[in-house]
Amino acid sequence: MPRARRNKVVTLTKTAKKTRADKESLIDKVRDAAQQYSFVWLFGIGNMRNAYLKEVRQLWEGSRLFFGKLGIMRKALGTEEGDEIRTGISALSNKLAGSVGLLFTDSPPAEVQEWFKTYSREDFARAGNKASETVVLPEGPVMMHVGPVPEALPHSIEPQLRQLGMPTELKRGVPTLLREFTVCKKGSRLTKEAAQILKHLLIMQAEFRIIPLAYWSSIATEGKAEGTVHELELTPEQKELIEQAQNDSSAELAGVGGKKTKKGSARNGRSPKKAAEDAEMDAEEDEEDDDDVSLDDGDKVEESMMLPAELR
Repeated sequence: MPRARRNKVVTLTKTAKKTRADKESLIDKVRDAAQQYSFVWLFGIGNMRNAYLKEVRQLWEGSRLFFGKLGIMRKALGTEEGDEIRTGISALSNKLAGSVGLLFTDSPPAEVQEWFKTYSREDFARAGNKASETVVLPEGPVMMHVGPVPEALPHSIEPQLRQLGMPTELKRGVPTLLREFTVCKKGSRLTKEAAQILKHLLIMQAEFRIIPLAYWSSIATEGKAEGTVHELELTPEQKELIEQAQNDSSAELAGVGGKKTKKGSARNGRSPKKAAEDAEMDAEEDEEDDDDVSLDDGDKVEESMMLPAELR
């Protein structure tokens, strides 16, 4: 008898790998930007969120922003004096590591730094983030923080609260704590359960920040010759955000590259070192944040988000 034809599940979210032509196109874009703009900024991101990164791209529409694909960007800029695209820029290229990106712009360094300093967006913290404040819920109805007057959580959430470890039950259709419950303490790392509870309560403890690390200048400034990389001093808070981002990036790579086969070797029989290298390459290739990202209707930027007039 013929074999039964079964319906196959097709994953629609899978994206095709970048081809060699795609990579060469990106190299050309980075090199064109390096030739066009006077300053190249190296920046890190605290509490990475794709939606806010798209907003930043839109705000800096007159400039060029690249994030991800570090190996390709290093190759485009050059890693030593003999192959660098512009004088001295290889010193910046060699700093491309971890969760960092590049901003190519003609805006003066003072104005760019001021924008970096003032731009931030609140968001929900994730597991592993440090709690910015202690959250203790009193006995009684569980309230979510919406506007000046808190509101009780809907009854449908109550089973999830119990699964997250909260001592709750429904009383007159309202999720109610049977005793005082501490969600998190200031300075402690959030567990997966604590992060989910804070999200249910609409309590935001994370802040998306762009952190400038250094910049290359084609113009002689501050007594330094043209083609010089200027290092920037970070505040303790900025250092902590960058360290957290690097830890998150390393954990992501370890999670991808650390999968074992039944025989205990790295995936597909590769050595752990080779698997880790391949995982890093995969992570760079799979990064969806290219330099040209169109915004959906839900990502449109409002006037209140726009840059100051001098930066537009």
